Amino acid sequence: MIRVRGLGRSGRRCAAPAVAAAVAALLLSGCSGGGDALSLGSLQEEAAKIGGDGAADCPLSYDLAEAAKTAGVSLEAGPGNTQGEQPAVTAEDGREAPEGSPWAANPGALVTCTFHLGQEDVELHTVATEKARALSVLAPVVQRAAGIGVDELGTFLKDAGAAKKGVPVVAKSGNVAAARLGLDGSGDATLLLTVGDSGKSGLGAEQVGALAKALAGQLG
Repeated sequence: MIRVRGLGRSGRRCAAPAVAAAVAALLLSGCSGGGDALSLGSLQEEAAKIGGDGAADCPLSYDLAEAAKTAGVSLEAGPGNTQGEQPAVTAEDGREAPEGSPWAANPGALVTCTFHLGQEDVELHTVATEKARALSVLAPVVQRAAGIGVDELGTFLKDAGAAKKGVPVVAKSGNVAAARLGLDGSGDATLLLTVGDSGKSGLGAEQVGALAKALAGQLG
């Protein structure tokens, strides 16, 4: 189910080893088509590796082309924005946040991977925090990308934070969607997807929601 705010409702396989102990080890490690399970610690480590200089390749197992196919979007997808600007990946390690920042109240990490879909920029913000409501750290990003007011922002953050994992909530603008992610261990995590800019996109709200759902499923 895809929830559109203001618009109504709408692998690989683990090889079985011969030794039973090896089977148990693989099961405990969460072997799946999406690679290693996402955890707060692993995202913090990736953010620390990327650092302030950014990186060229997204460290998370997102496949935008496959997600677009699943969502019925027939546009060419690729890494980096439409202008080819670098870096395509940026990050924030909340463990080094200054006093008074959102990270100080709810430590965590953020990895942002930039892609393009047709002639539009697509940003995948993956955020994880120790406490609930990880998406609240990205409130300024949501408001800027969706071009919405404070009241609409509050409603979107509330609905997205209360949604079940993997169920996307789309902002009233139609070009921004969020889906909570499952974590290995404690904490809270969300994927924030933005398409286009300032509330404008050539994609429909249902397509944006379907993209967010497919992408979130790739990390599950």
